[in-house]
Amino acid sequence: MPPASRRAEPAERREPGPNEARARREAFAWQVTLWSGEVTAAEERDFDSWLRADPRHALAWQQIQRVGQHLQAIPAAVASPVLKASLASRGRRRGVLRSVAGLAAVGLAAWGVRETPQWRAASADLRTARGERRDFVLPDGTQLTLNTATSVDLRFDARERRIVLRSGEILVATAPDHEPHPRSFLVETPEGNVRPLGTRFSVRRLEDASPAAVLVQVAEGAVELAPHGGAAPVRLDAGQKAAFTQLGVAAILPADEAATAWTRGLLVAERMRLAELLGELGRYRSGVLRCDPAVADLLVSGVYPLADTDAVLASLPQALPVRVRWVTRYWVTVAAQ
Repeated sequence: MPPASRRAEPAERREPGPNEARARREAFAWQVTLWSGEVTAAEERDFDSWLRADPRHALAWQQIQRVGQHLQAIPAAVASPVLKASLASRGRRRGVLRSVAGLAAVGLAAWGVRETPQWRAASADLRTARGERRDFVLPDGTQLTLNTATSVDLRFDARERRIVLRSGEILVATAPDHEPHPRSFLVETPEGNVRPLGTRFSVRRLEDASPAAVLVQVAEGAVELAPHGGAAPVRLDAGQKAAFTQLGVAAILPADEAATAWTRGLLVAERMRLAELLGELGRYRSGVLRCDPAVADLLVSGVYPLADTDAVLASLPQALPVRVRWVTRYWVTVAAQ
């Protein structure tokens, strides 16, 4: 027997082999991708395949979950785009992951971080995190409410009052301008402008639509929609809604009565498709929330608290023939029983 000083280290302290180390790096990259809240359908399939491909992957995934709090310290604006880029080129993953730790030394600008949507949101004048809602009173007295994952800039000067909606959804209750020369009011989006005519209205960017669109709903007064592509402006009156892209305005429809329930922390569903309900809940939580196509068309009615989406998901099997599978807190699938 060799001397005690030469005995092997206990198994839990041994250095991982090359395959285990690679599995941990891959698990690390997947975890940060899930935290980003911007996972594509292809990435969902890739993750499922990766998790089942090798028992070492499942073990590495469990280990990453145990140290998740430490990983959350990495700023999402930095880690998400860098690590997601690494998934597209598996051969460069080792170098990209090492680079995350060195970003402070080389400078964020060198990595083009300022050009990412995450950085632009983080640098906005007013913003909310995923699942957060905030109320503001602007310098002119206008009341502005930001929904989940929303970012806006304010451009108030001697000529106009402009809100630039970068992402998310806002509710605006305009106030009269008491300046000697009253200034116009405008909500600007990449798709076009919304000009209120003394009103209360909501503006939501539908960035997942193809092409990207903006949904406007009017509770009081009226607004004018002006797409950037040059289409003729369209007027919406109280009780109406319409979506528009850069090319034009879609059909005018009756506004949803519960369109602003989110300002009270509620999601109101009236015979809503399950896929649509989960899509709305997904706006208020990080990670991936998937709906199996087999149950996508089930109809749901109810009033759900947005502050506890986990509880809402847990309640679904009590009302529907579905099961909820939790891979992690950040990867949930609702499927048939």
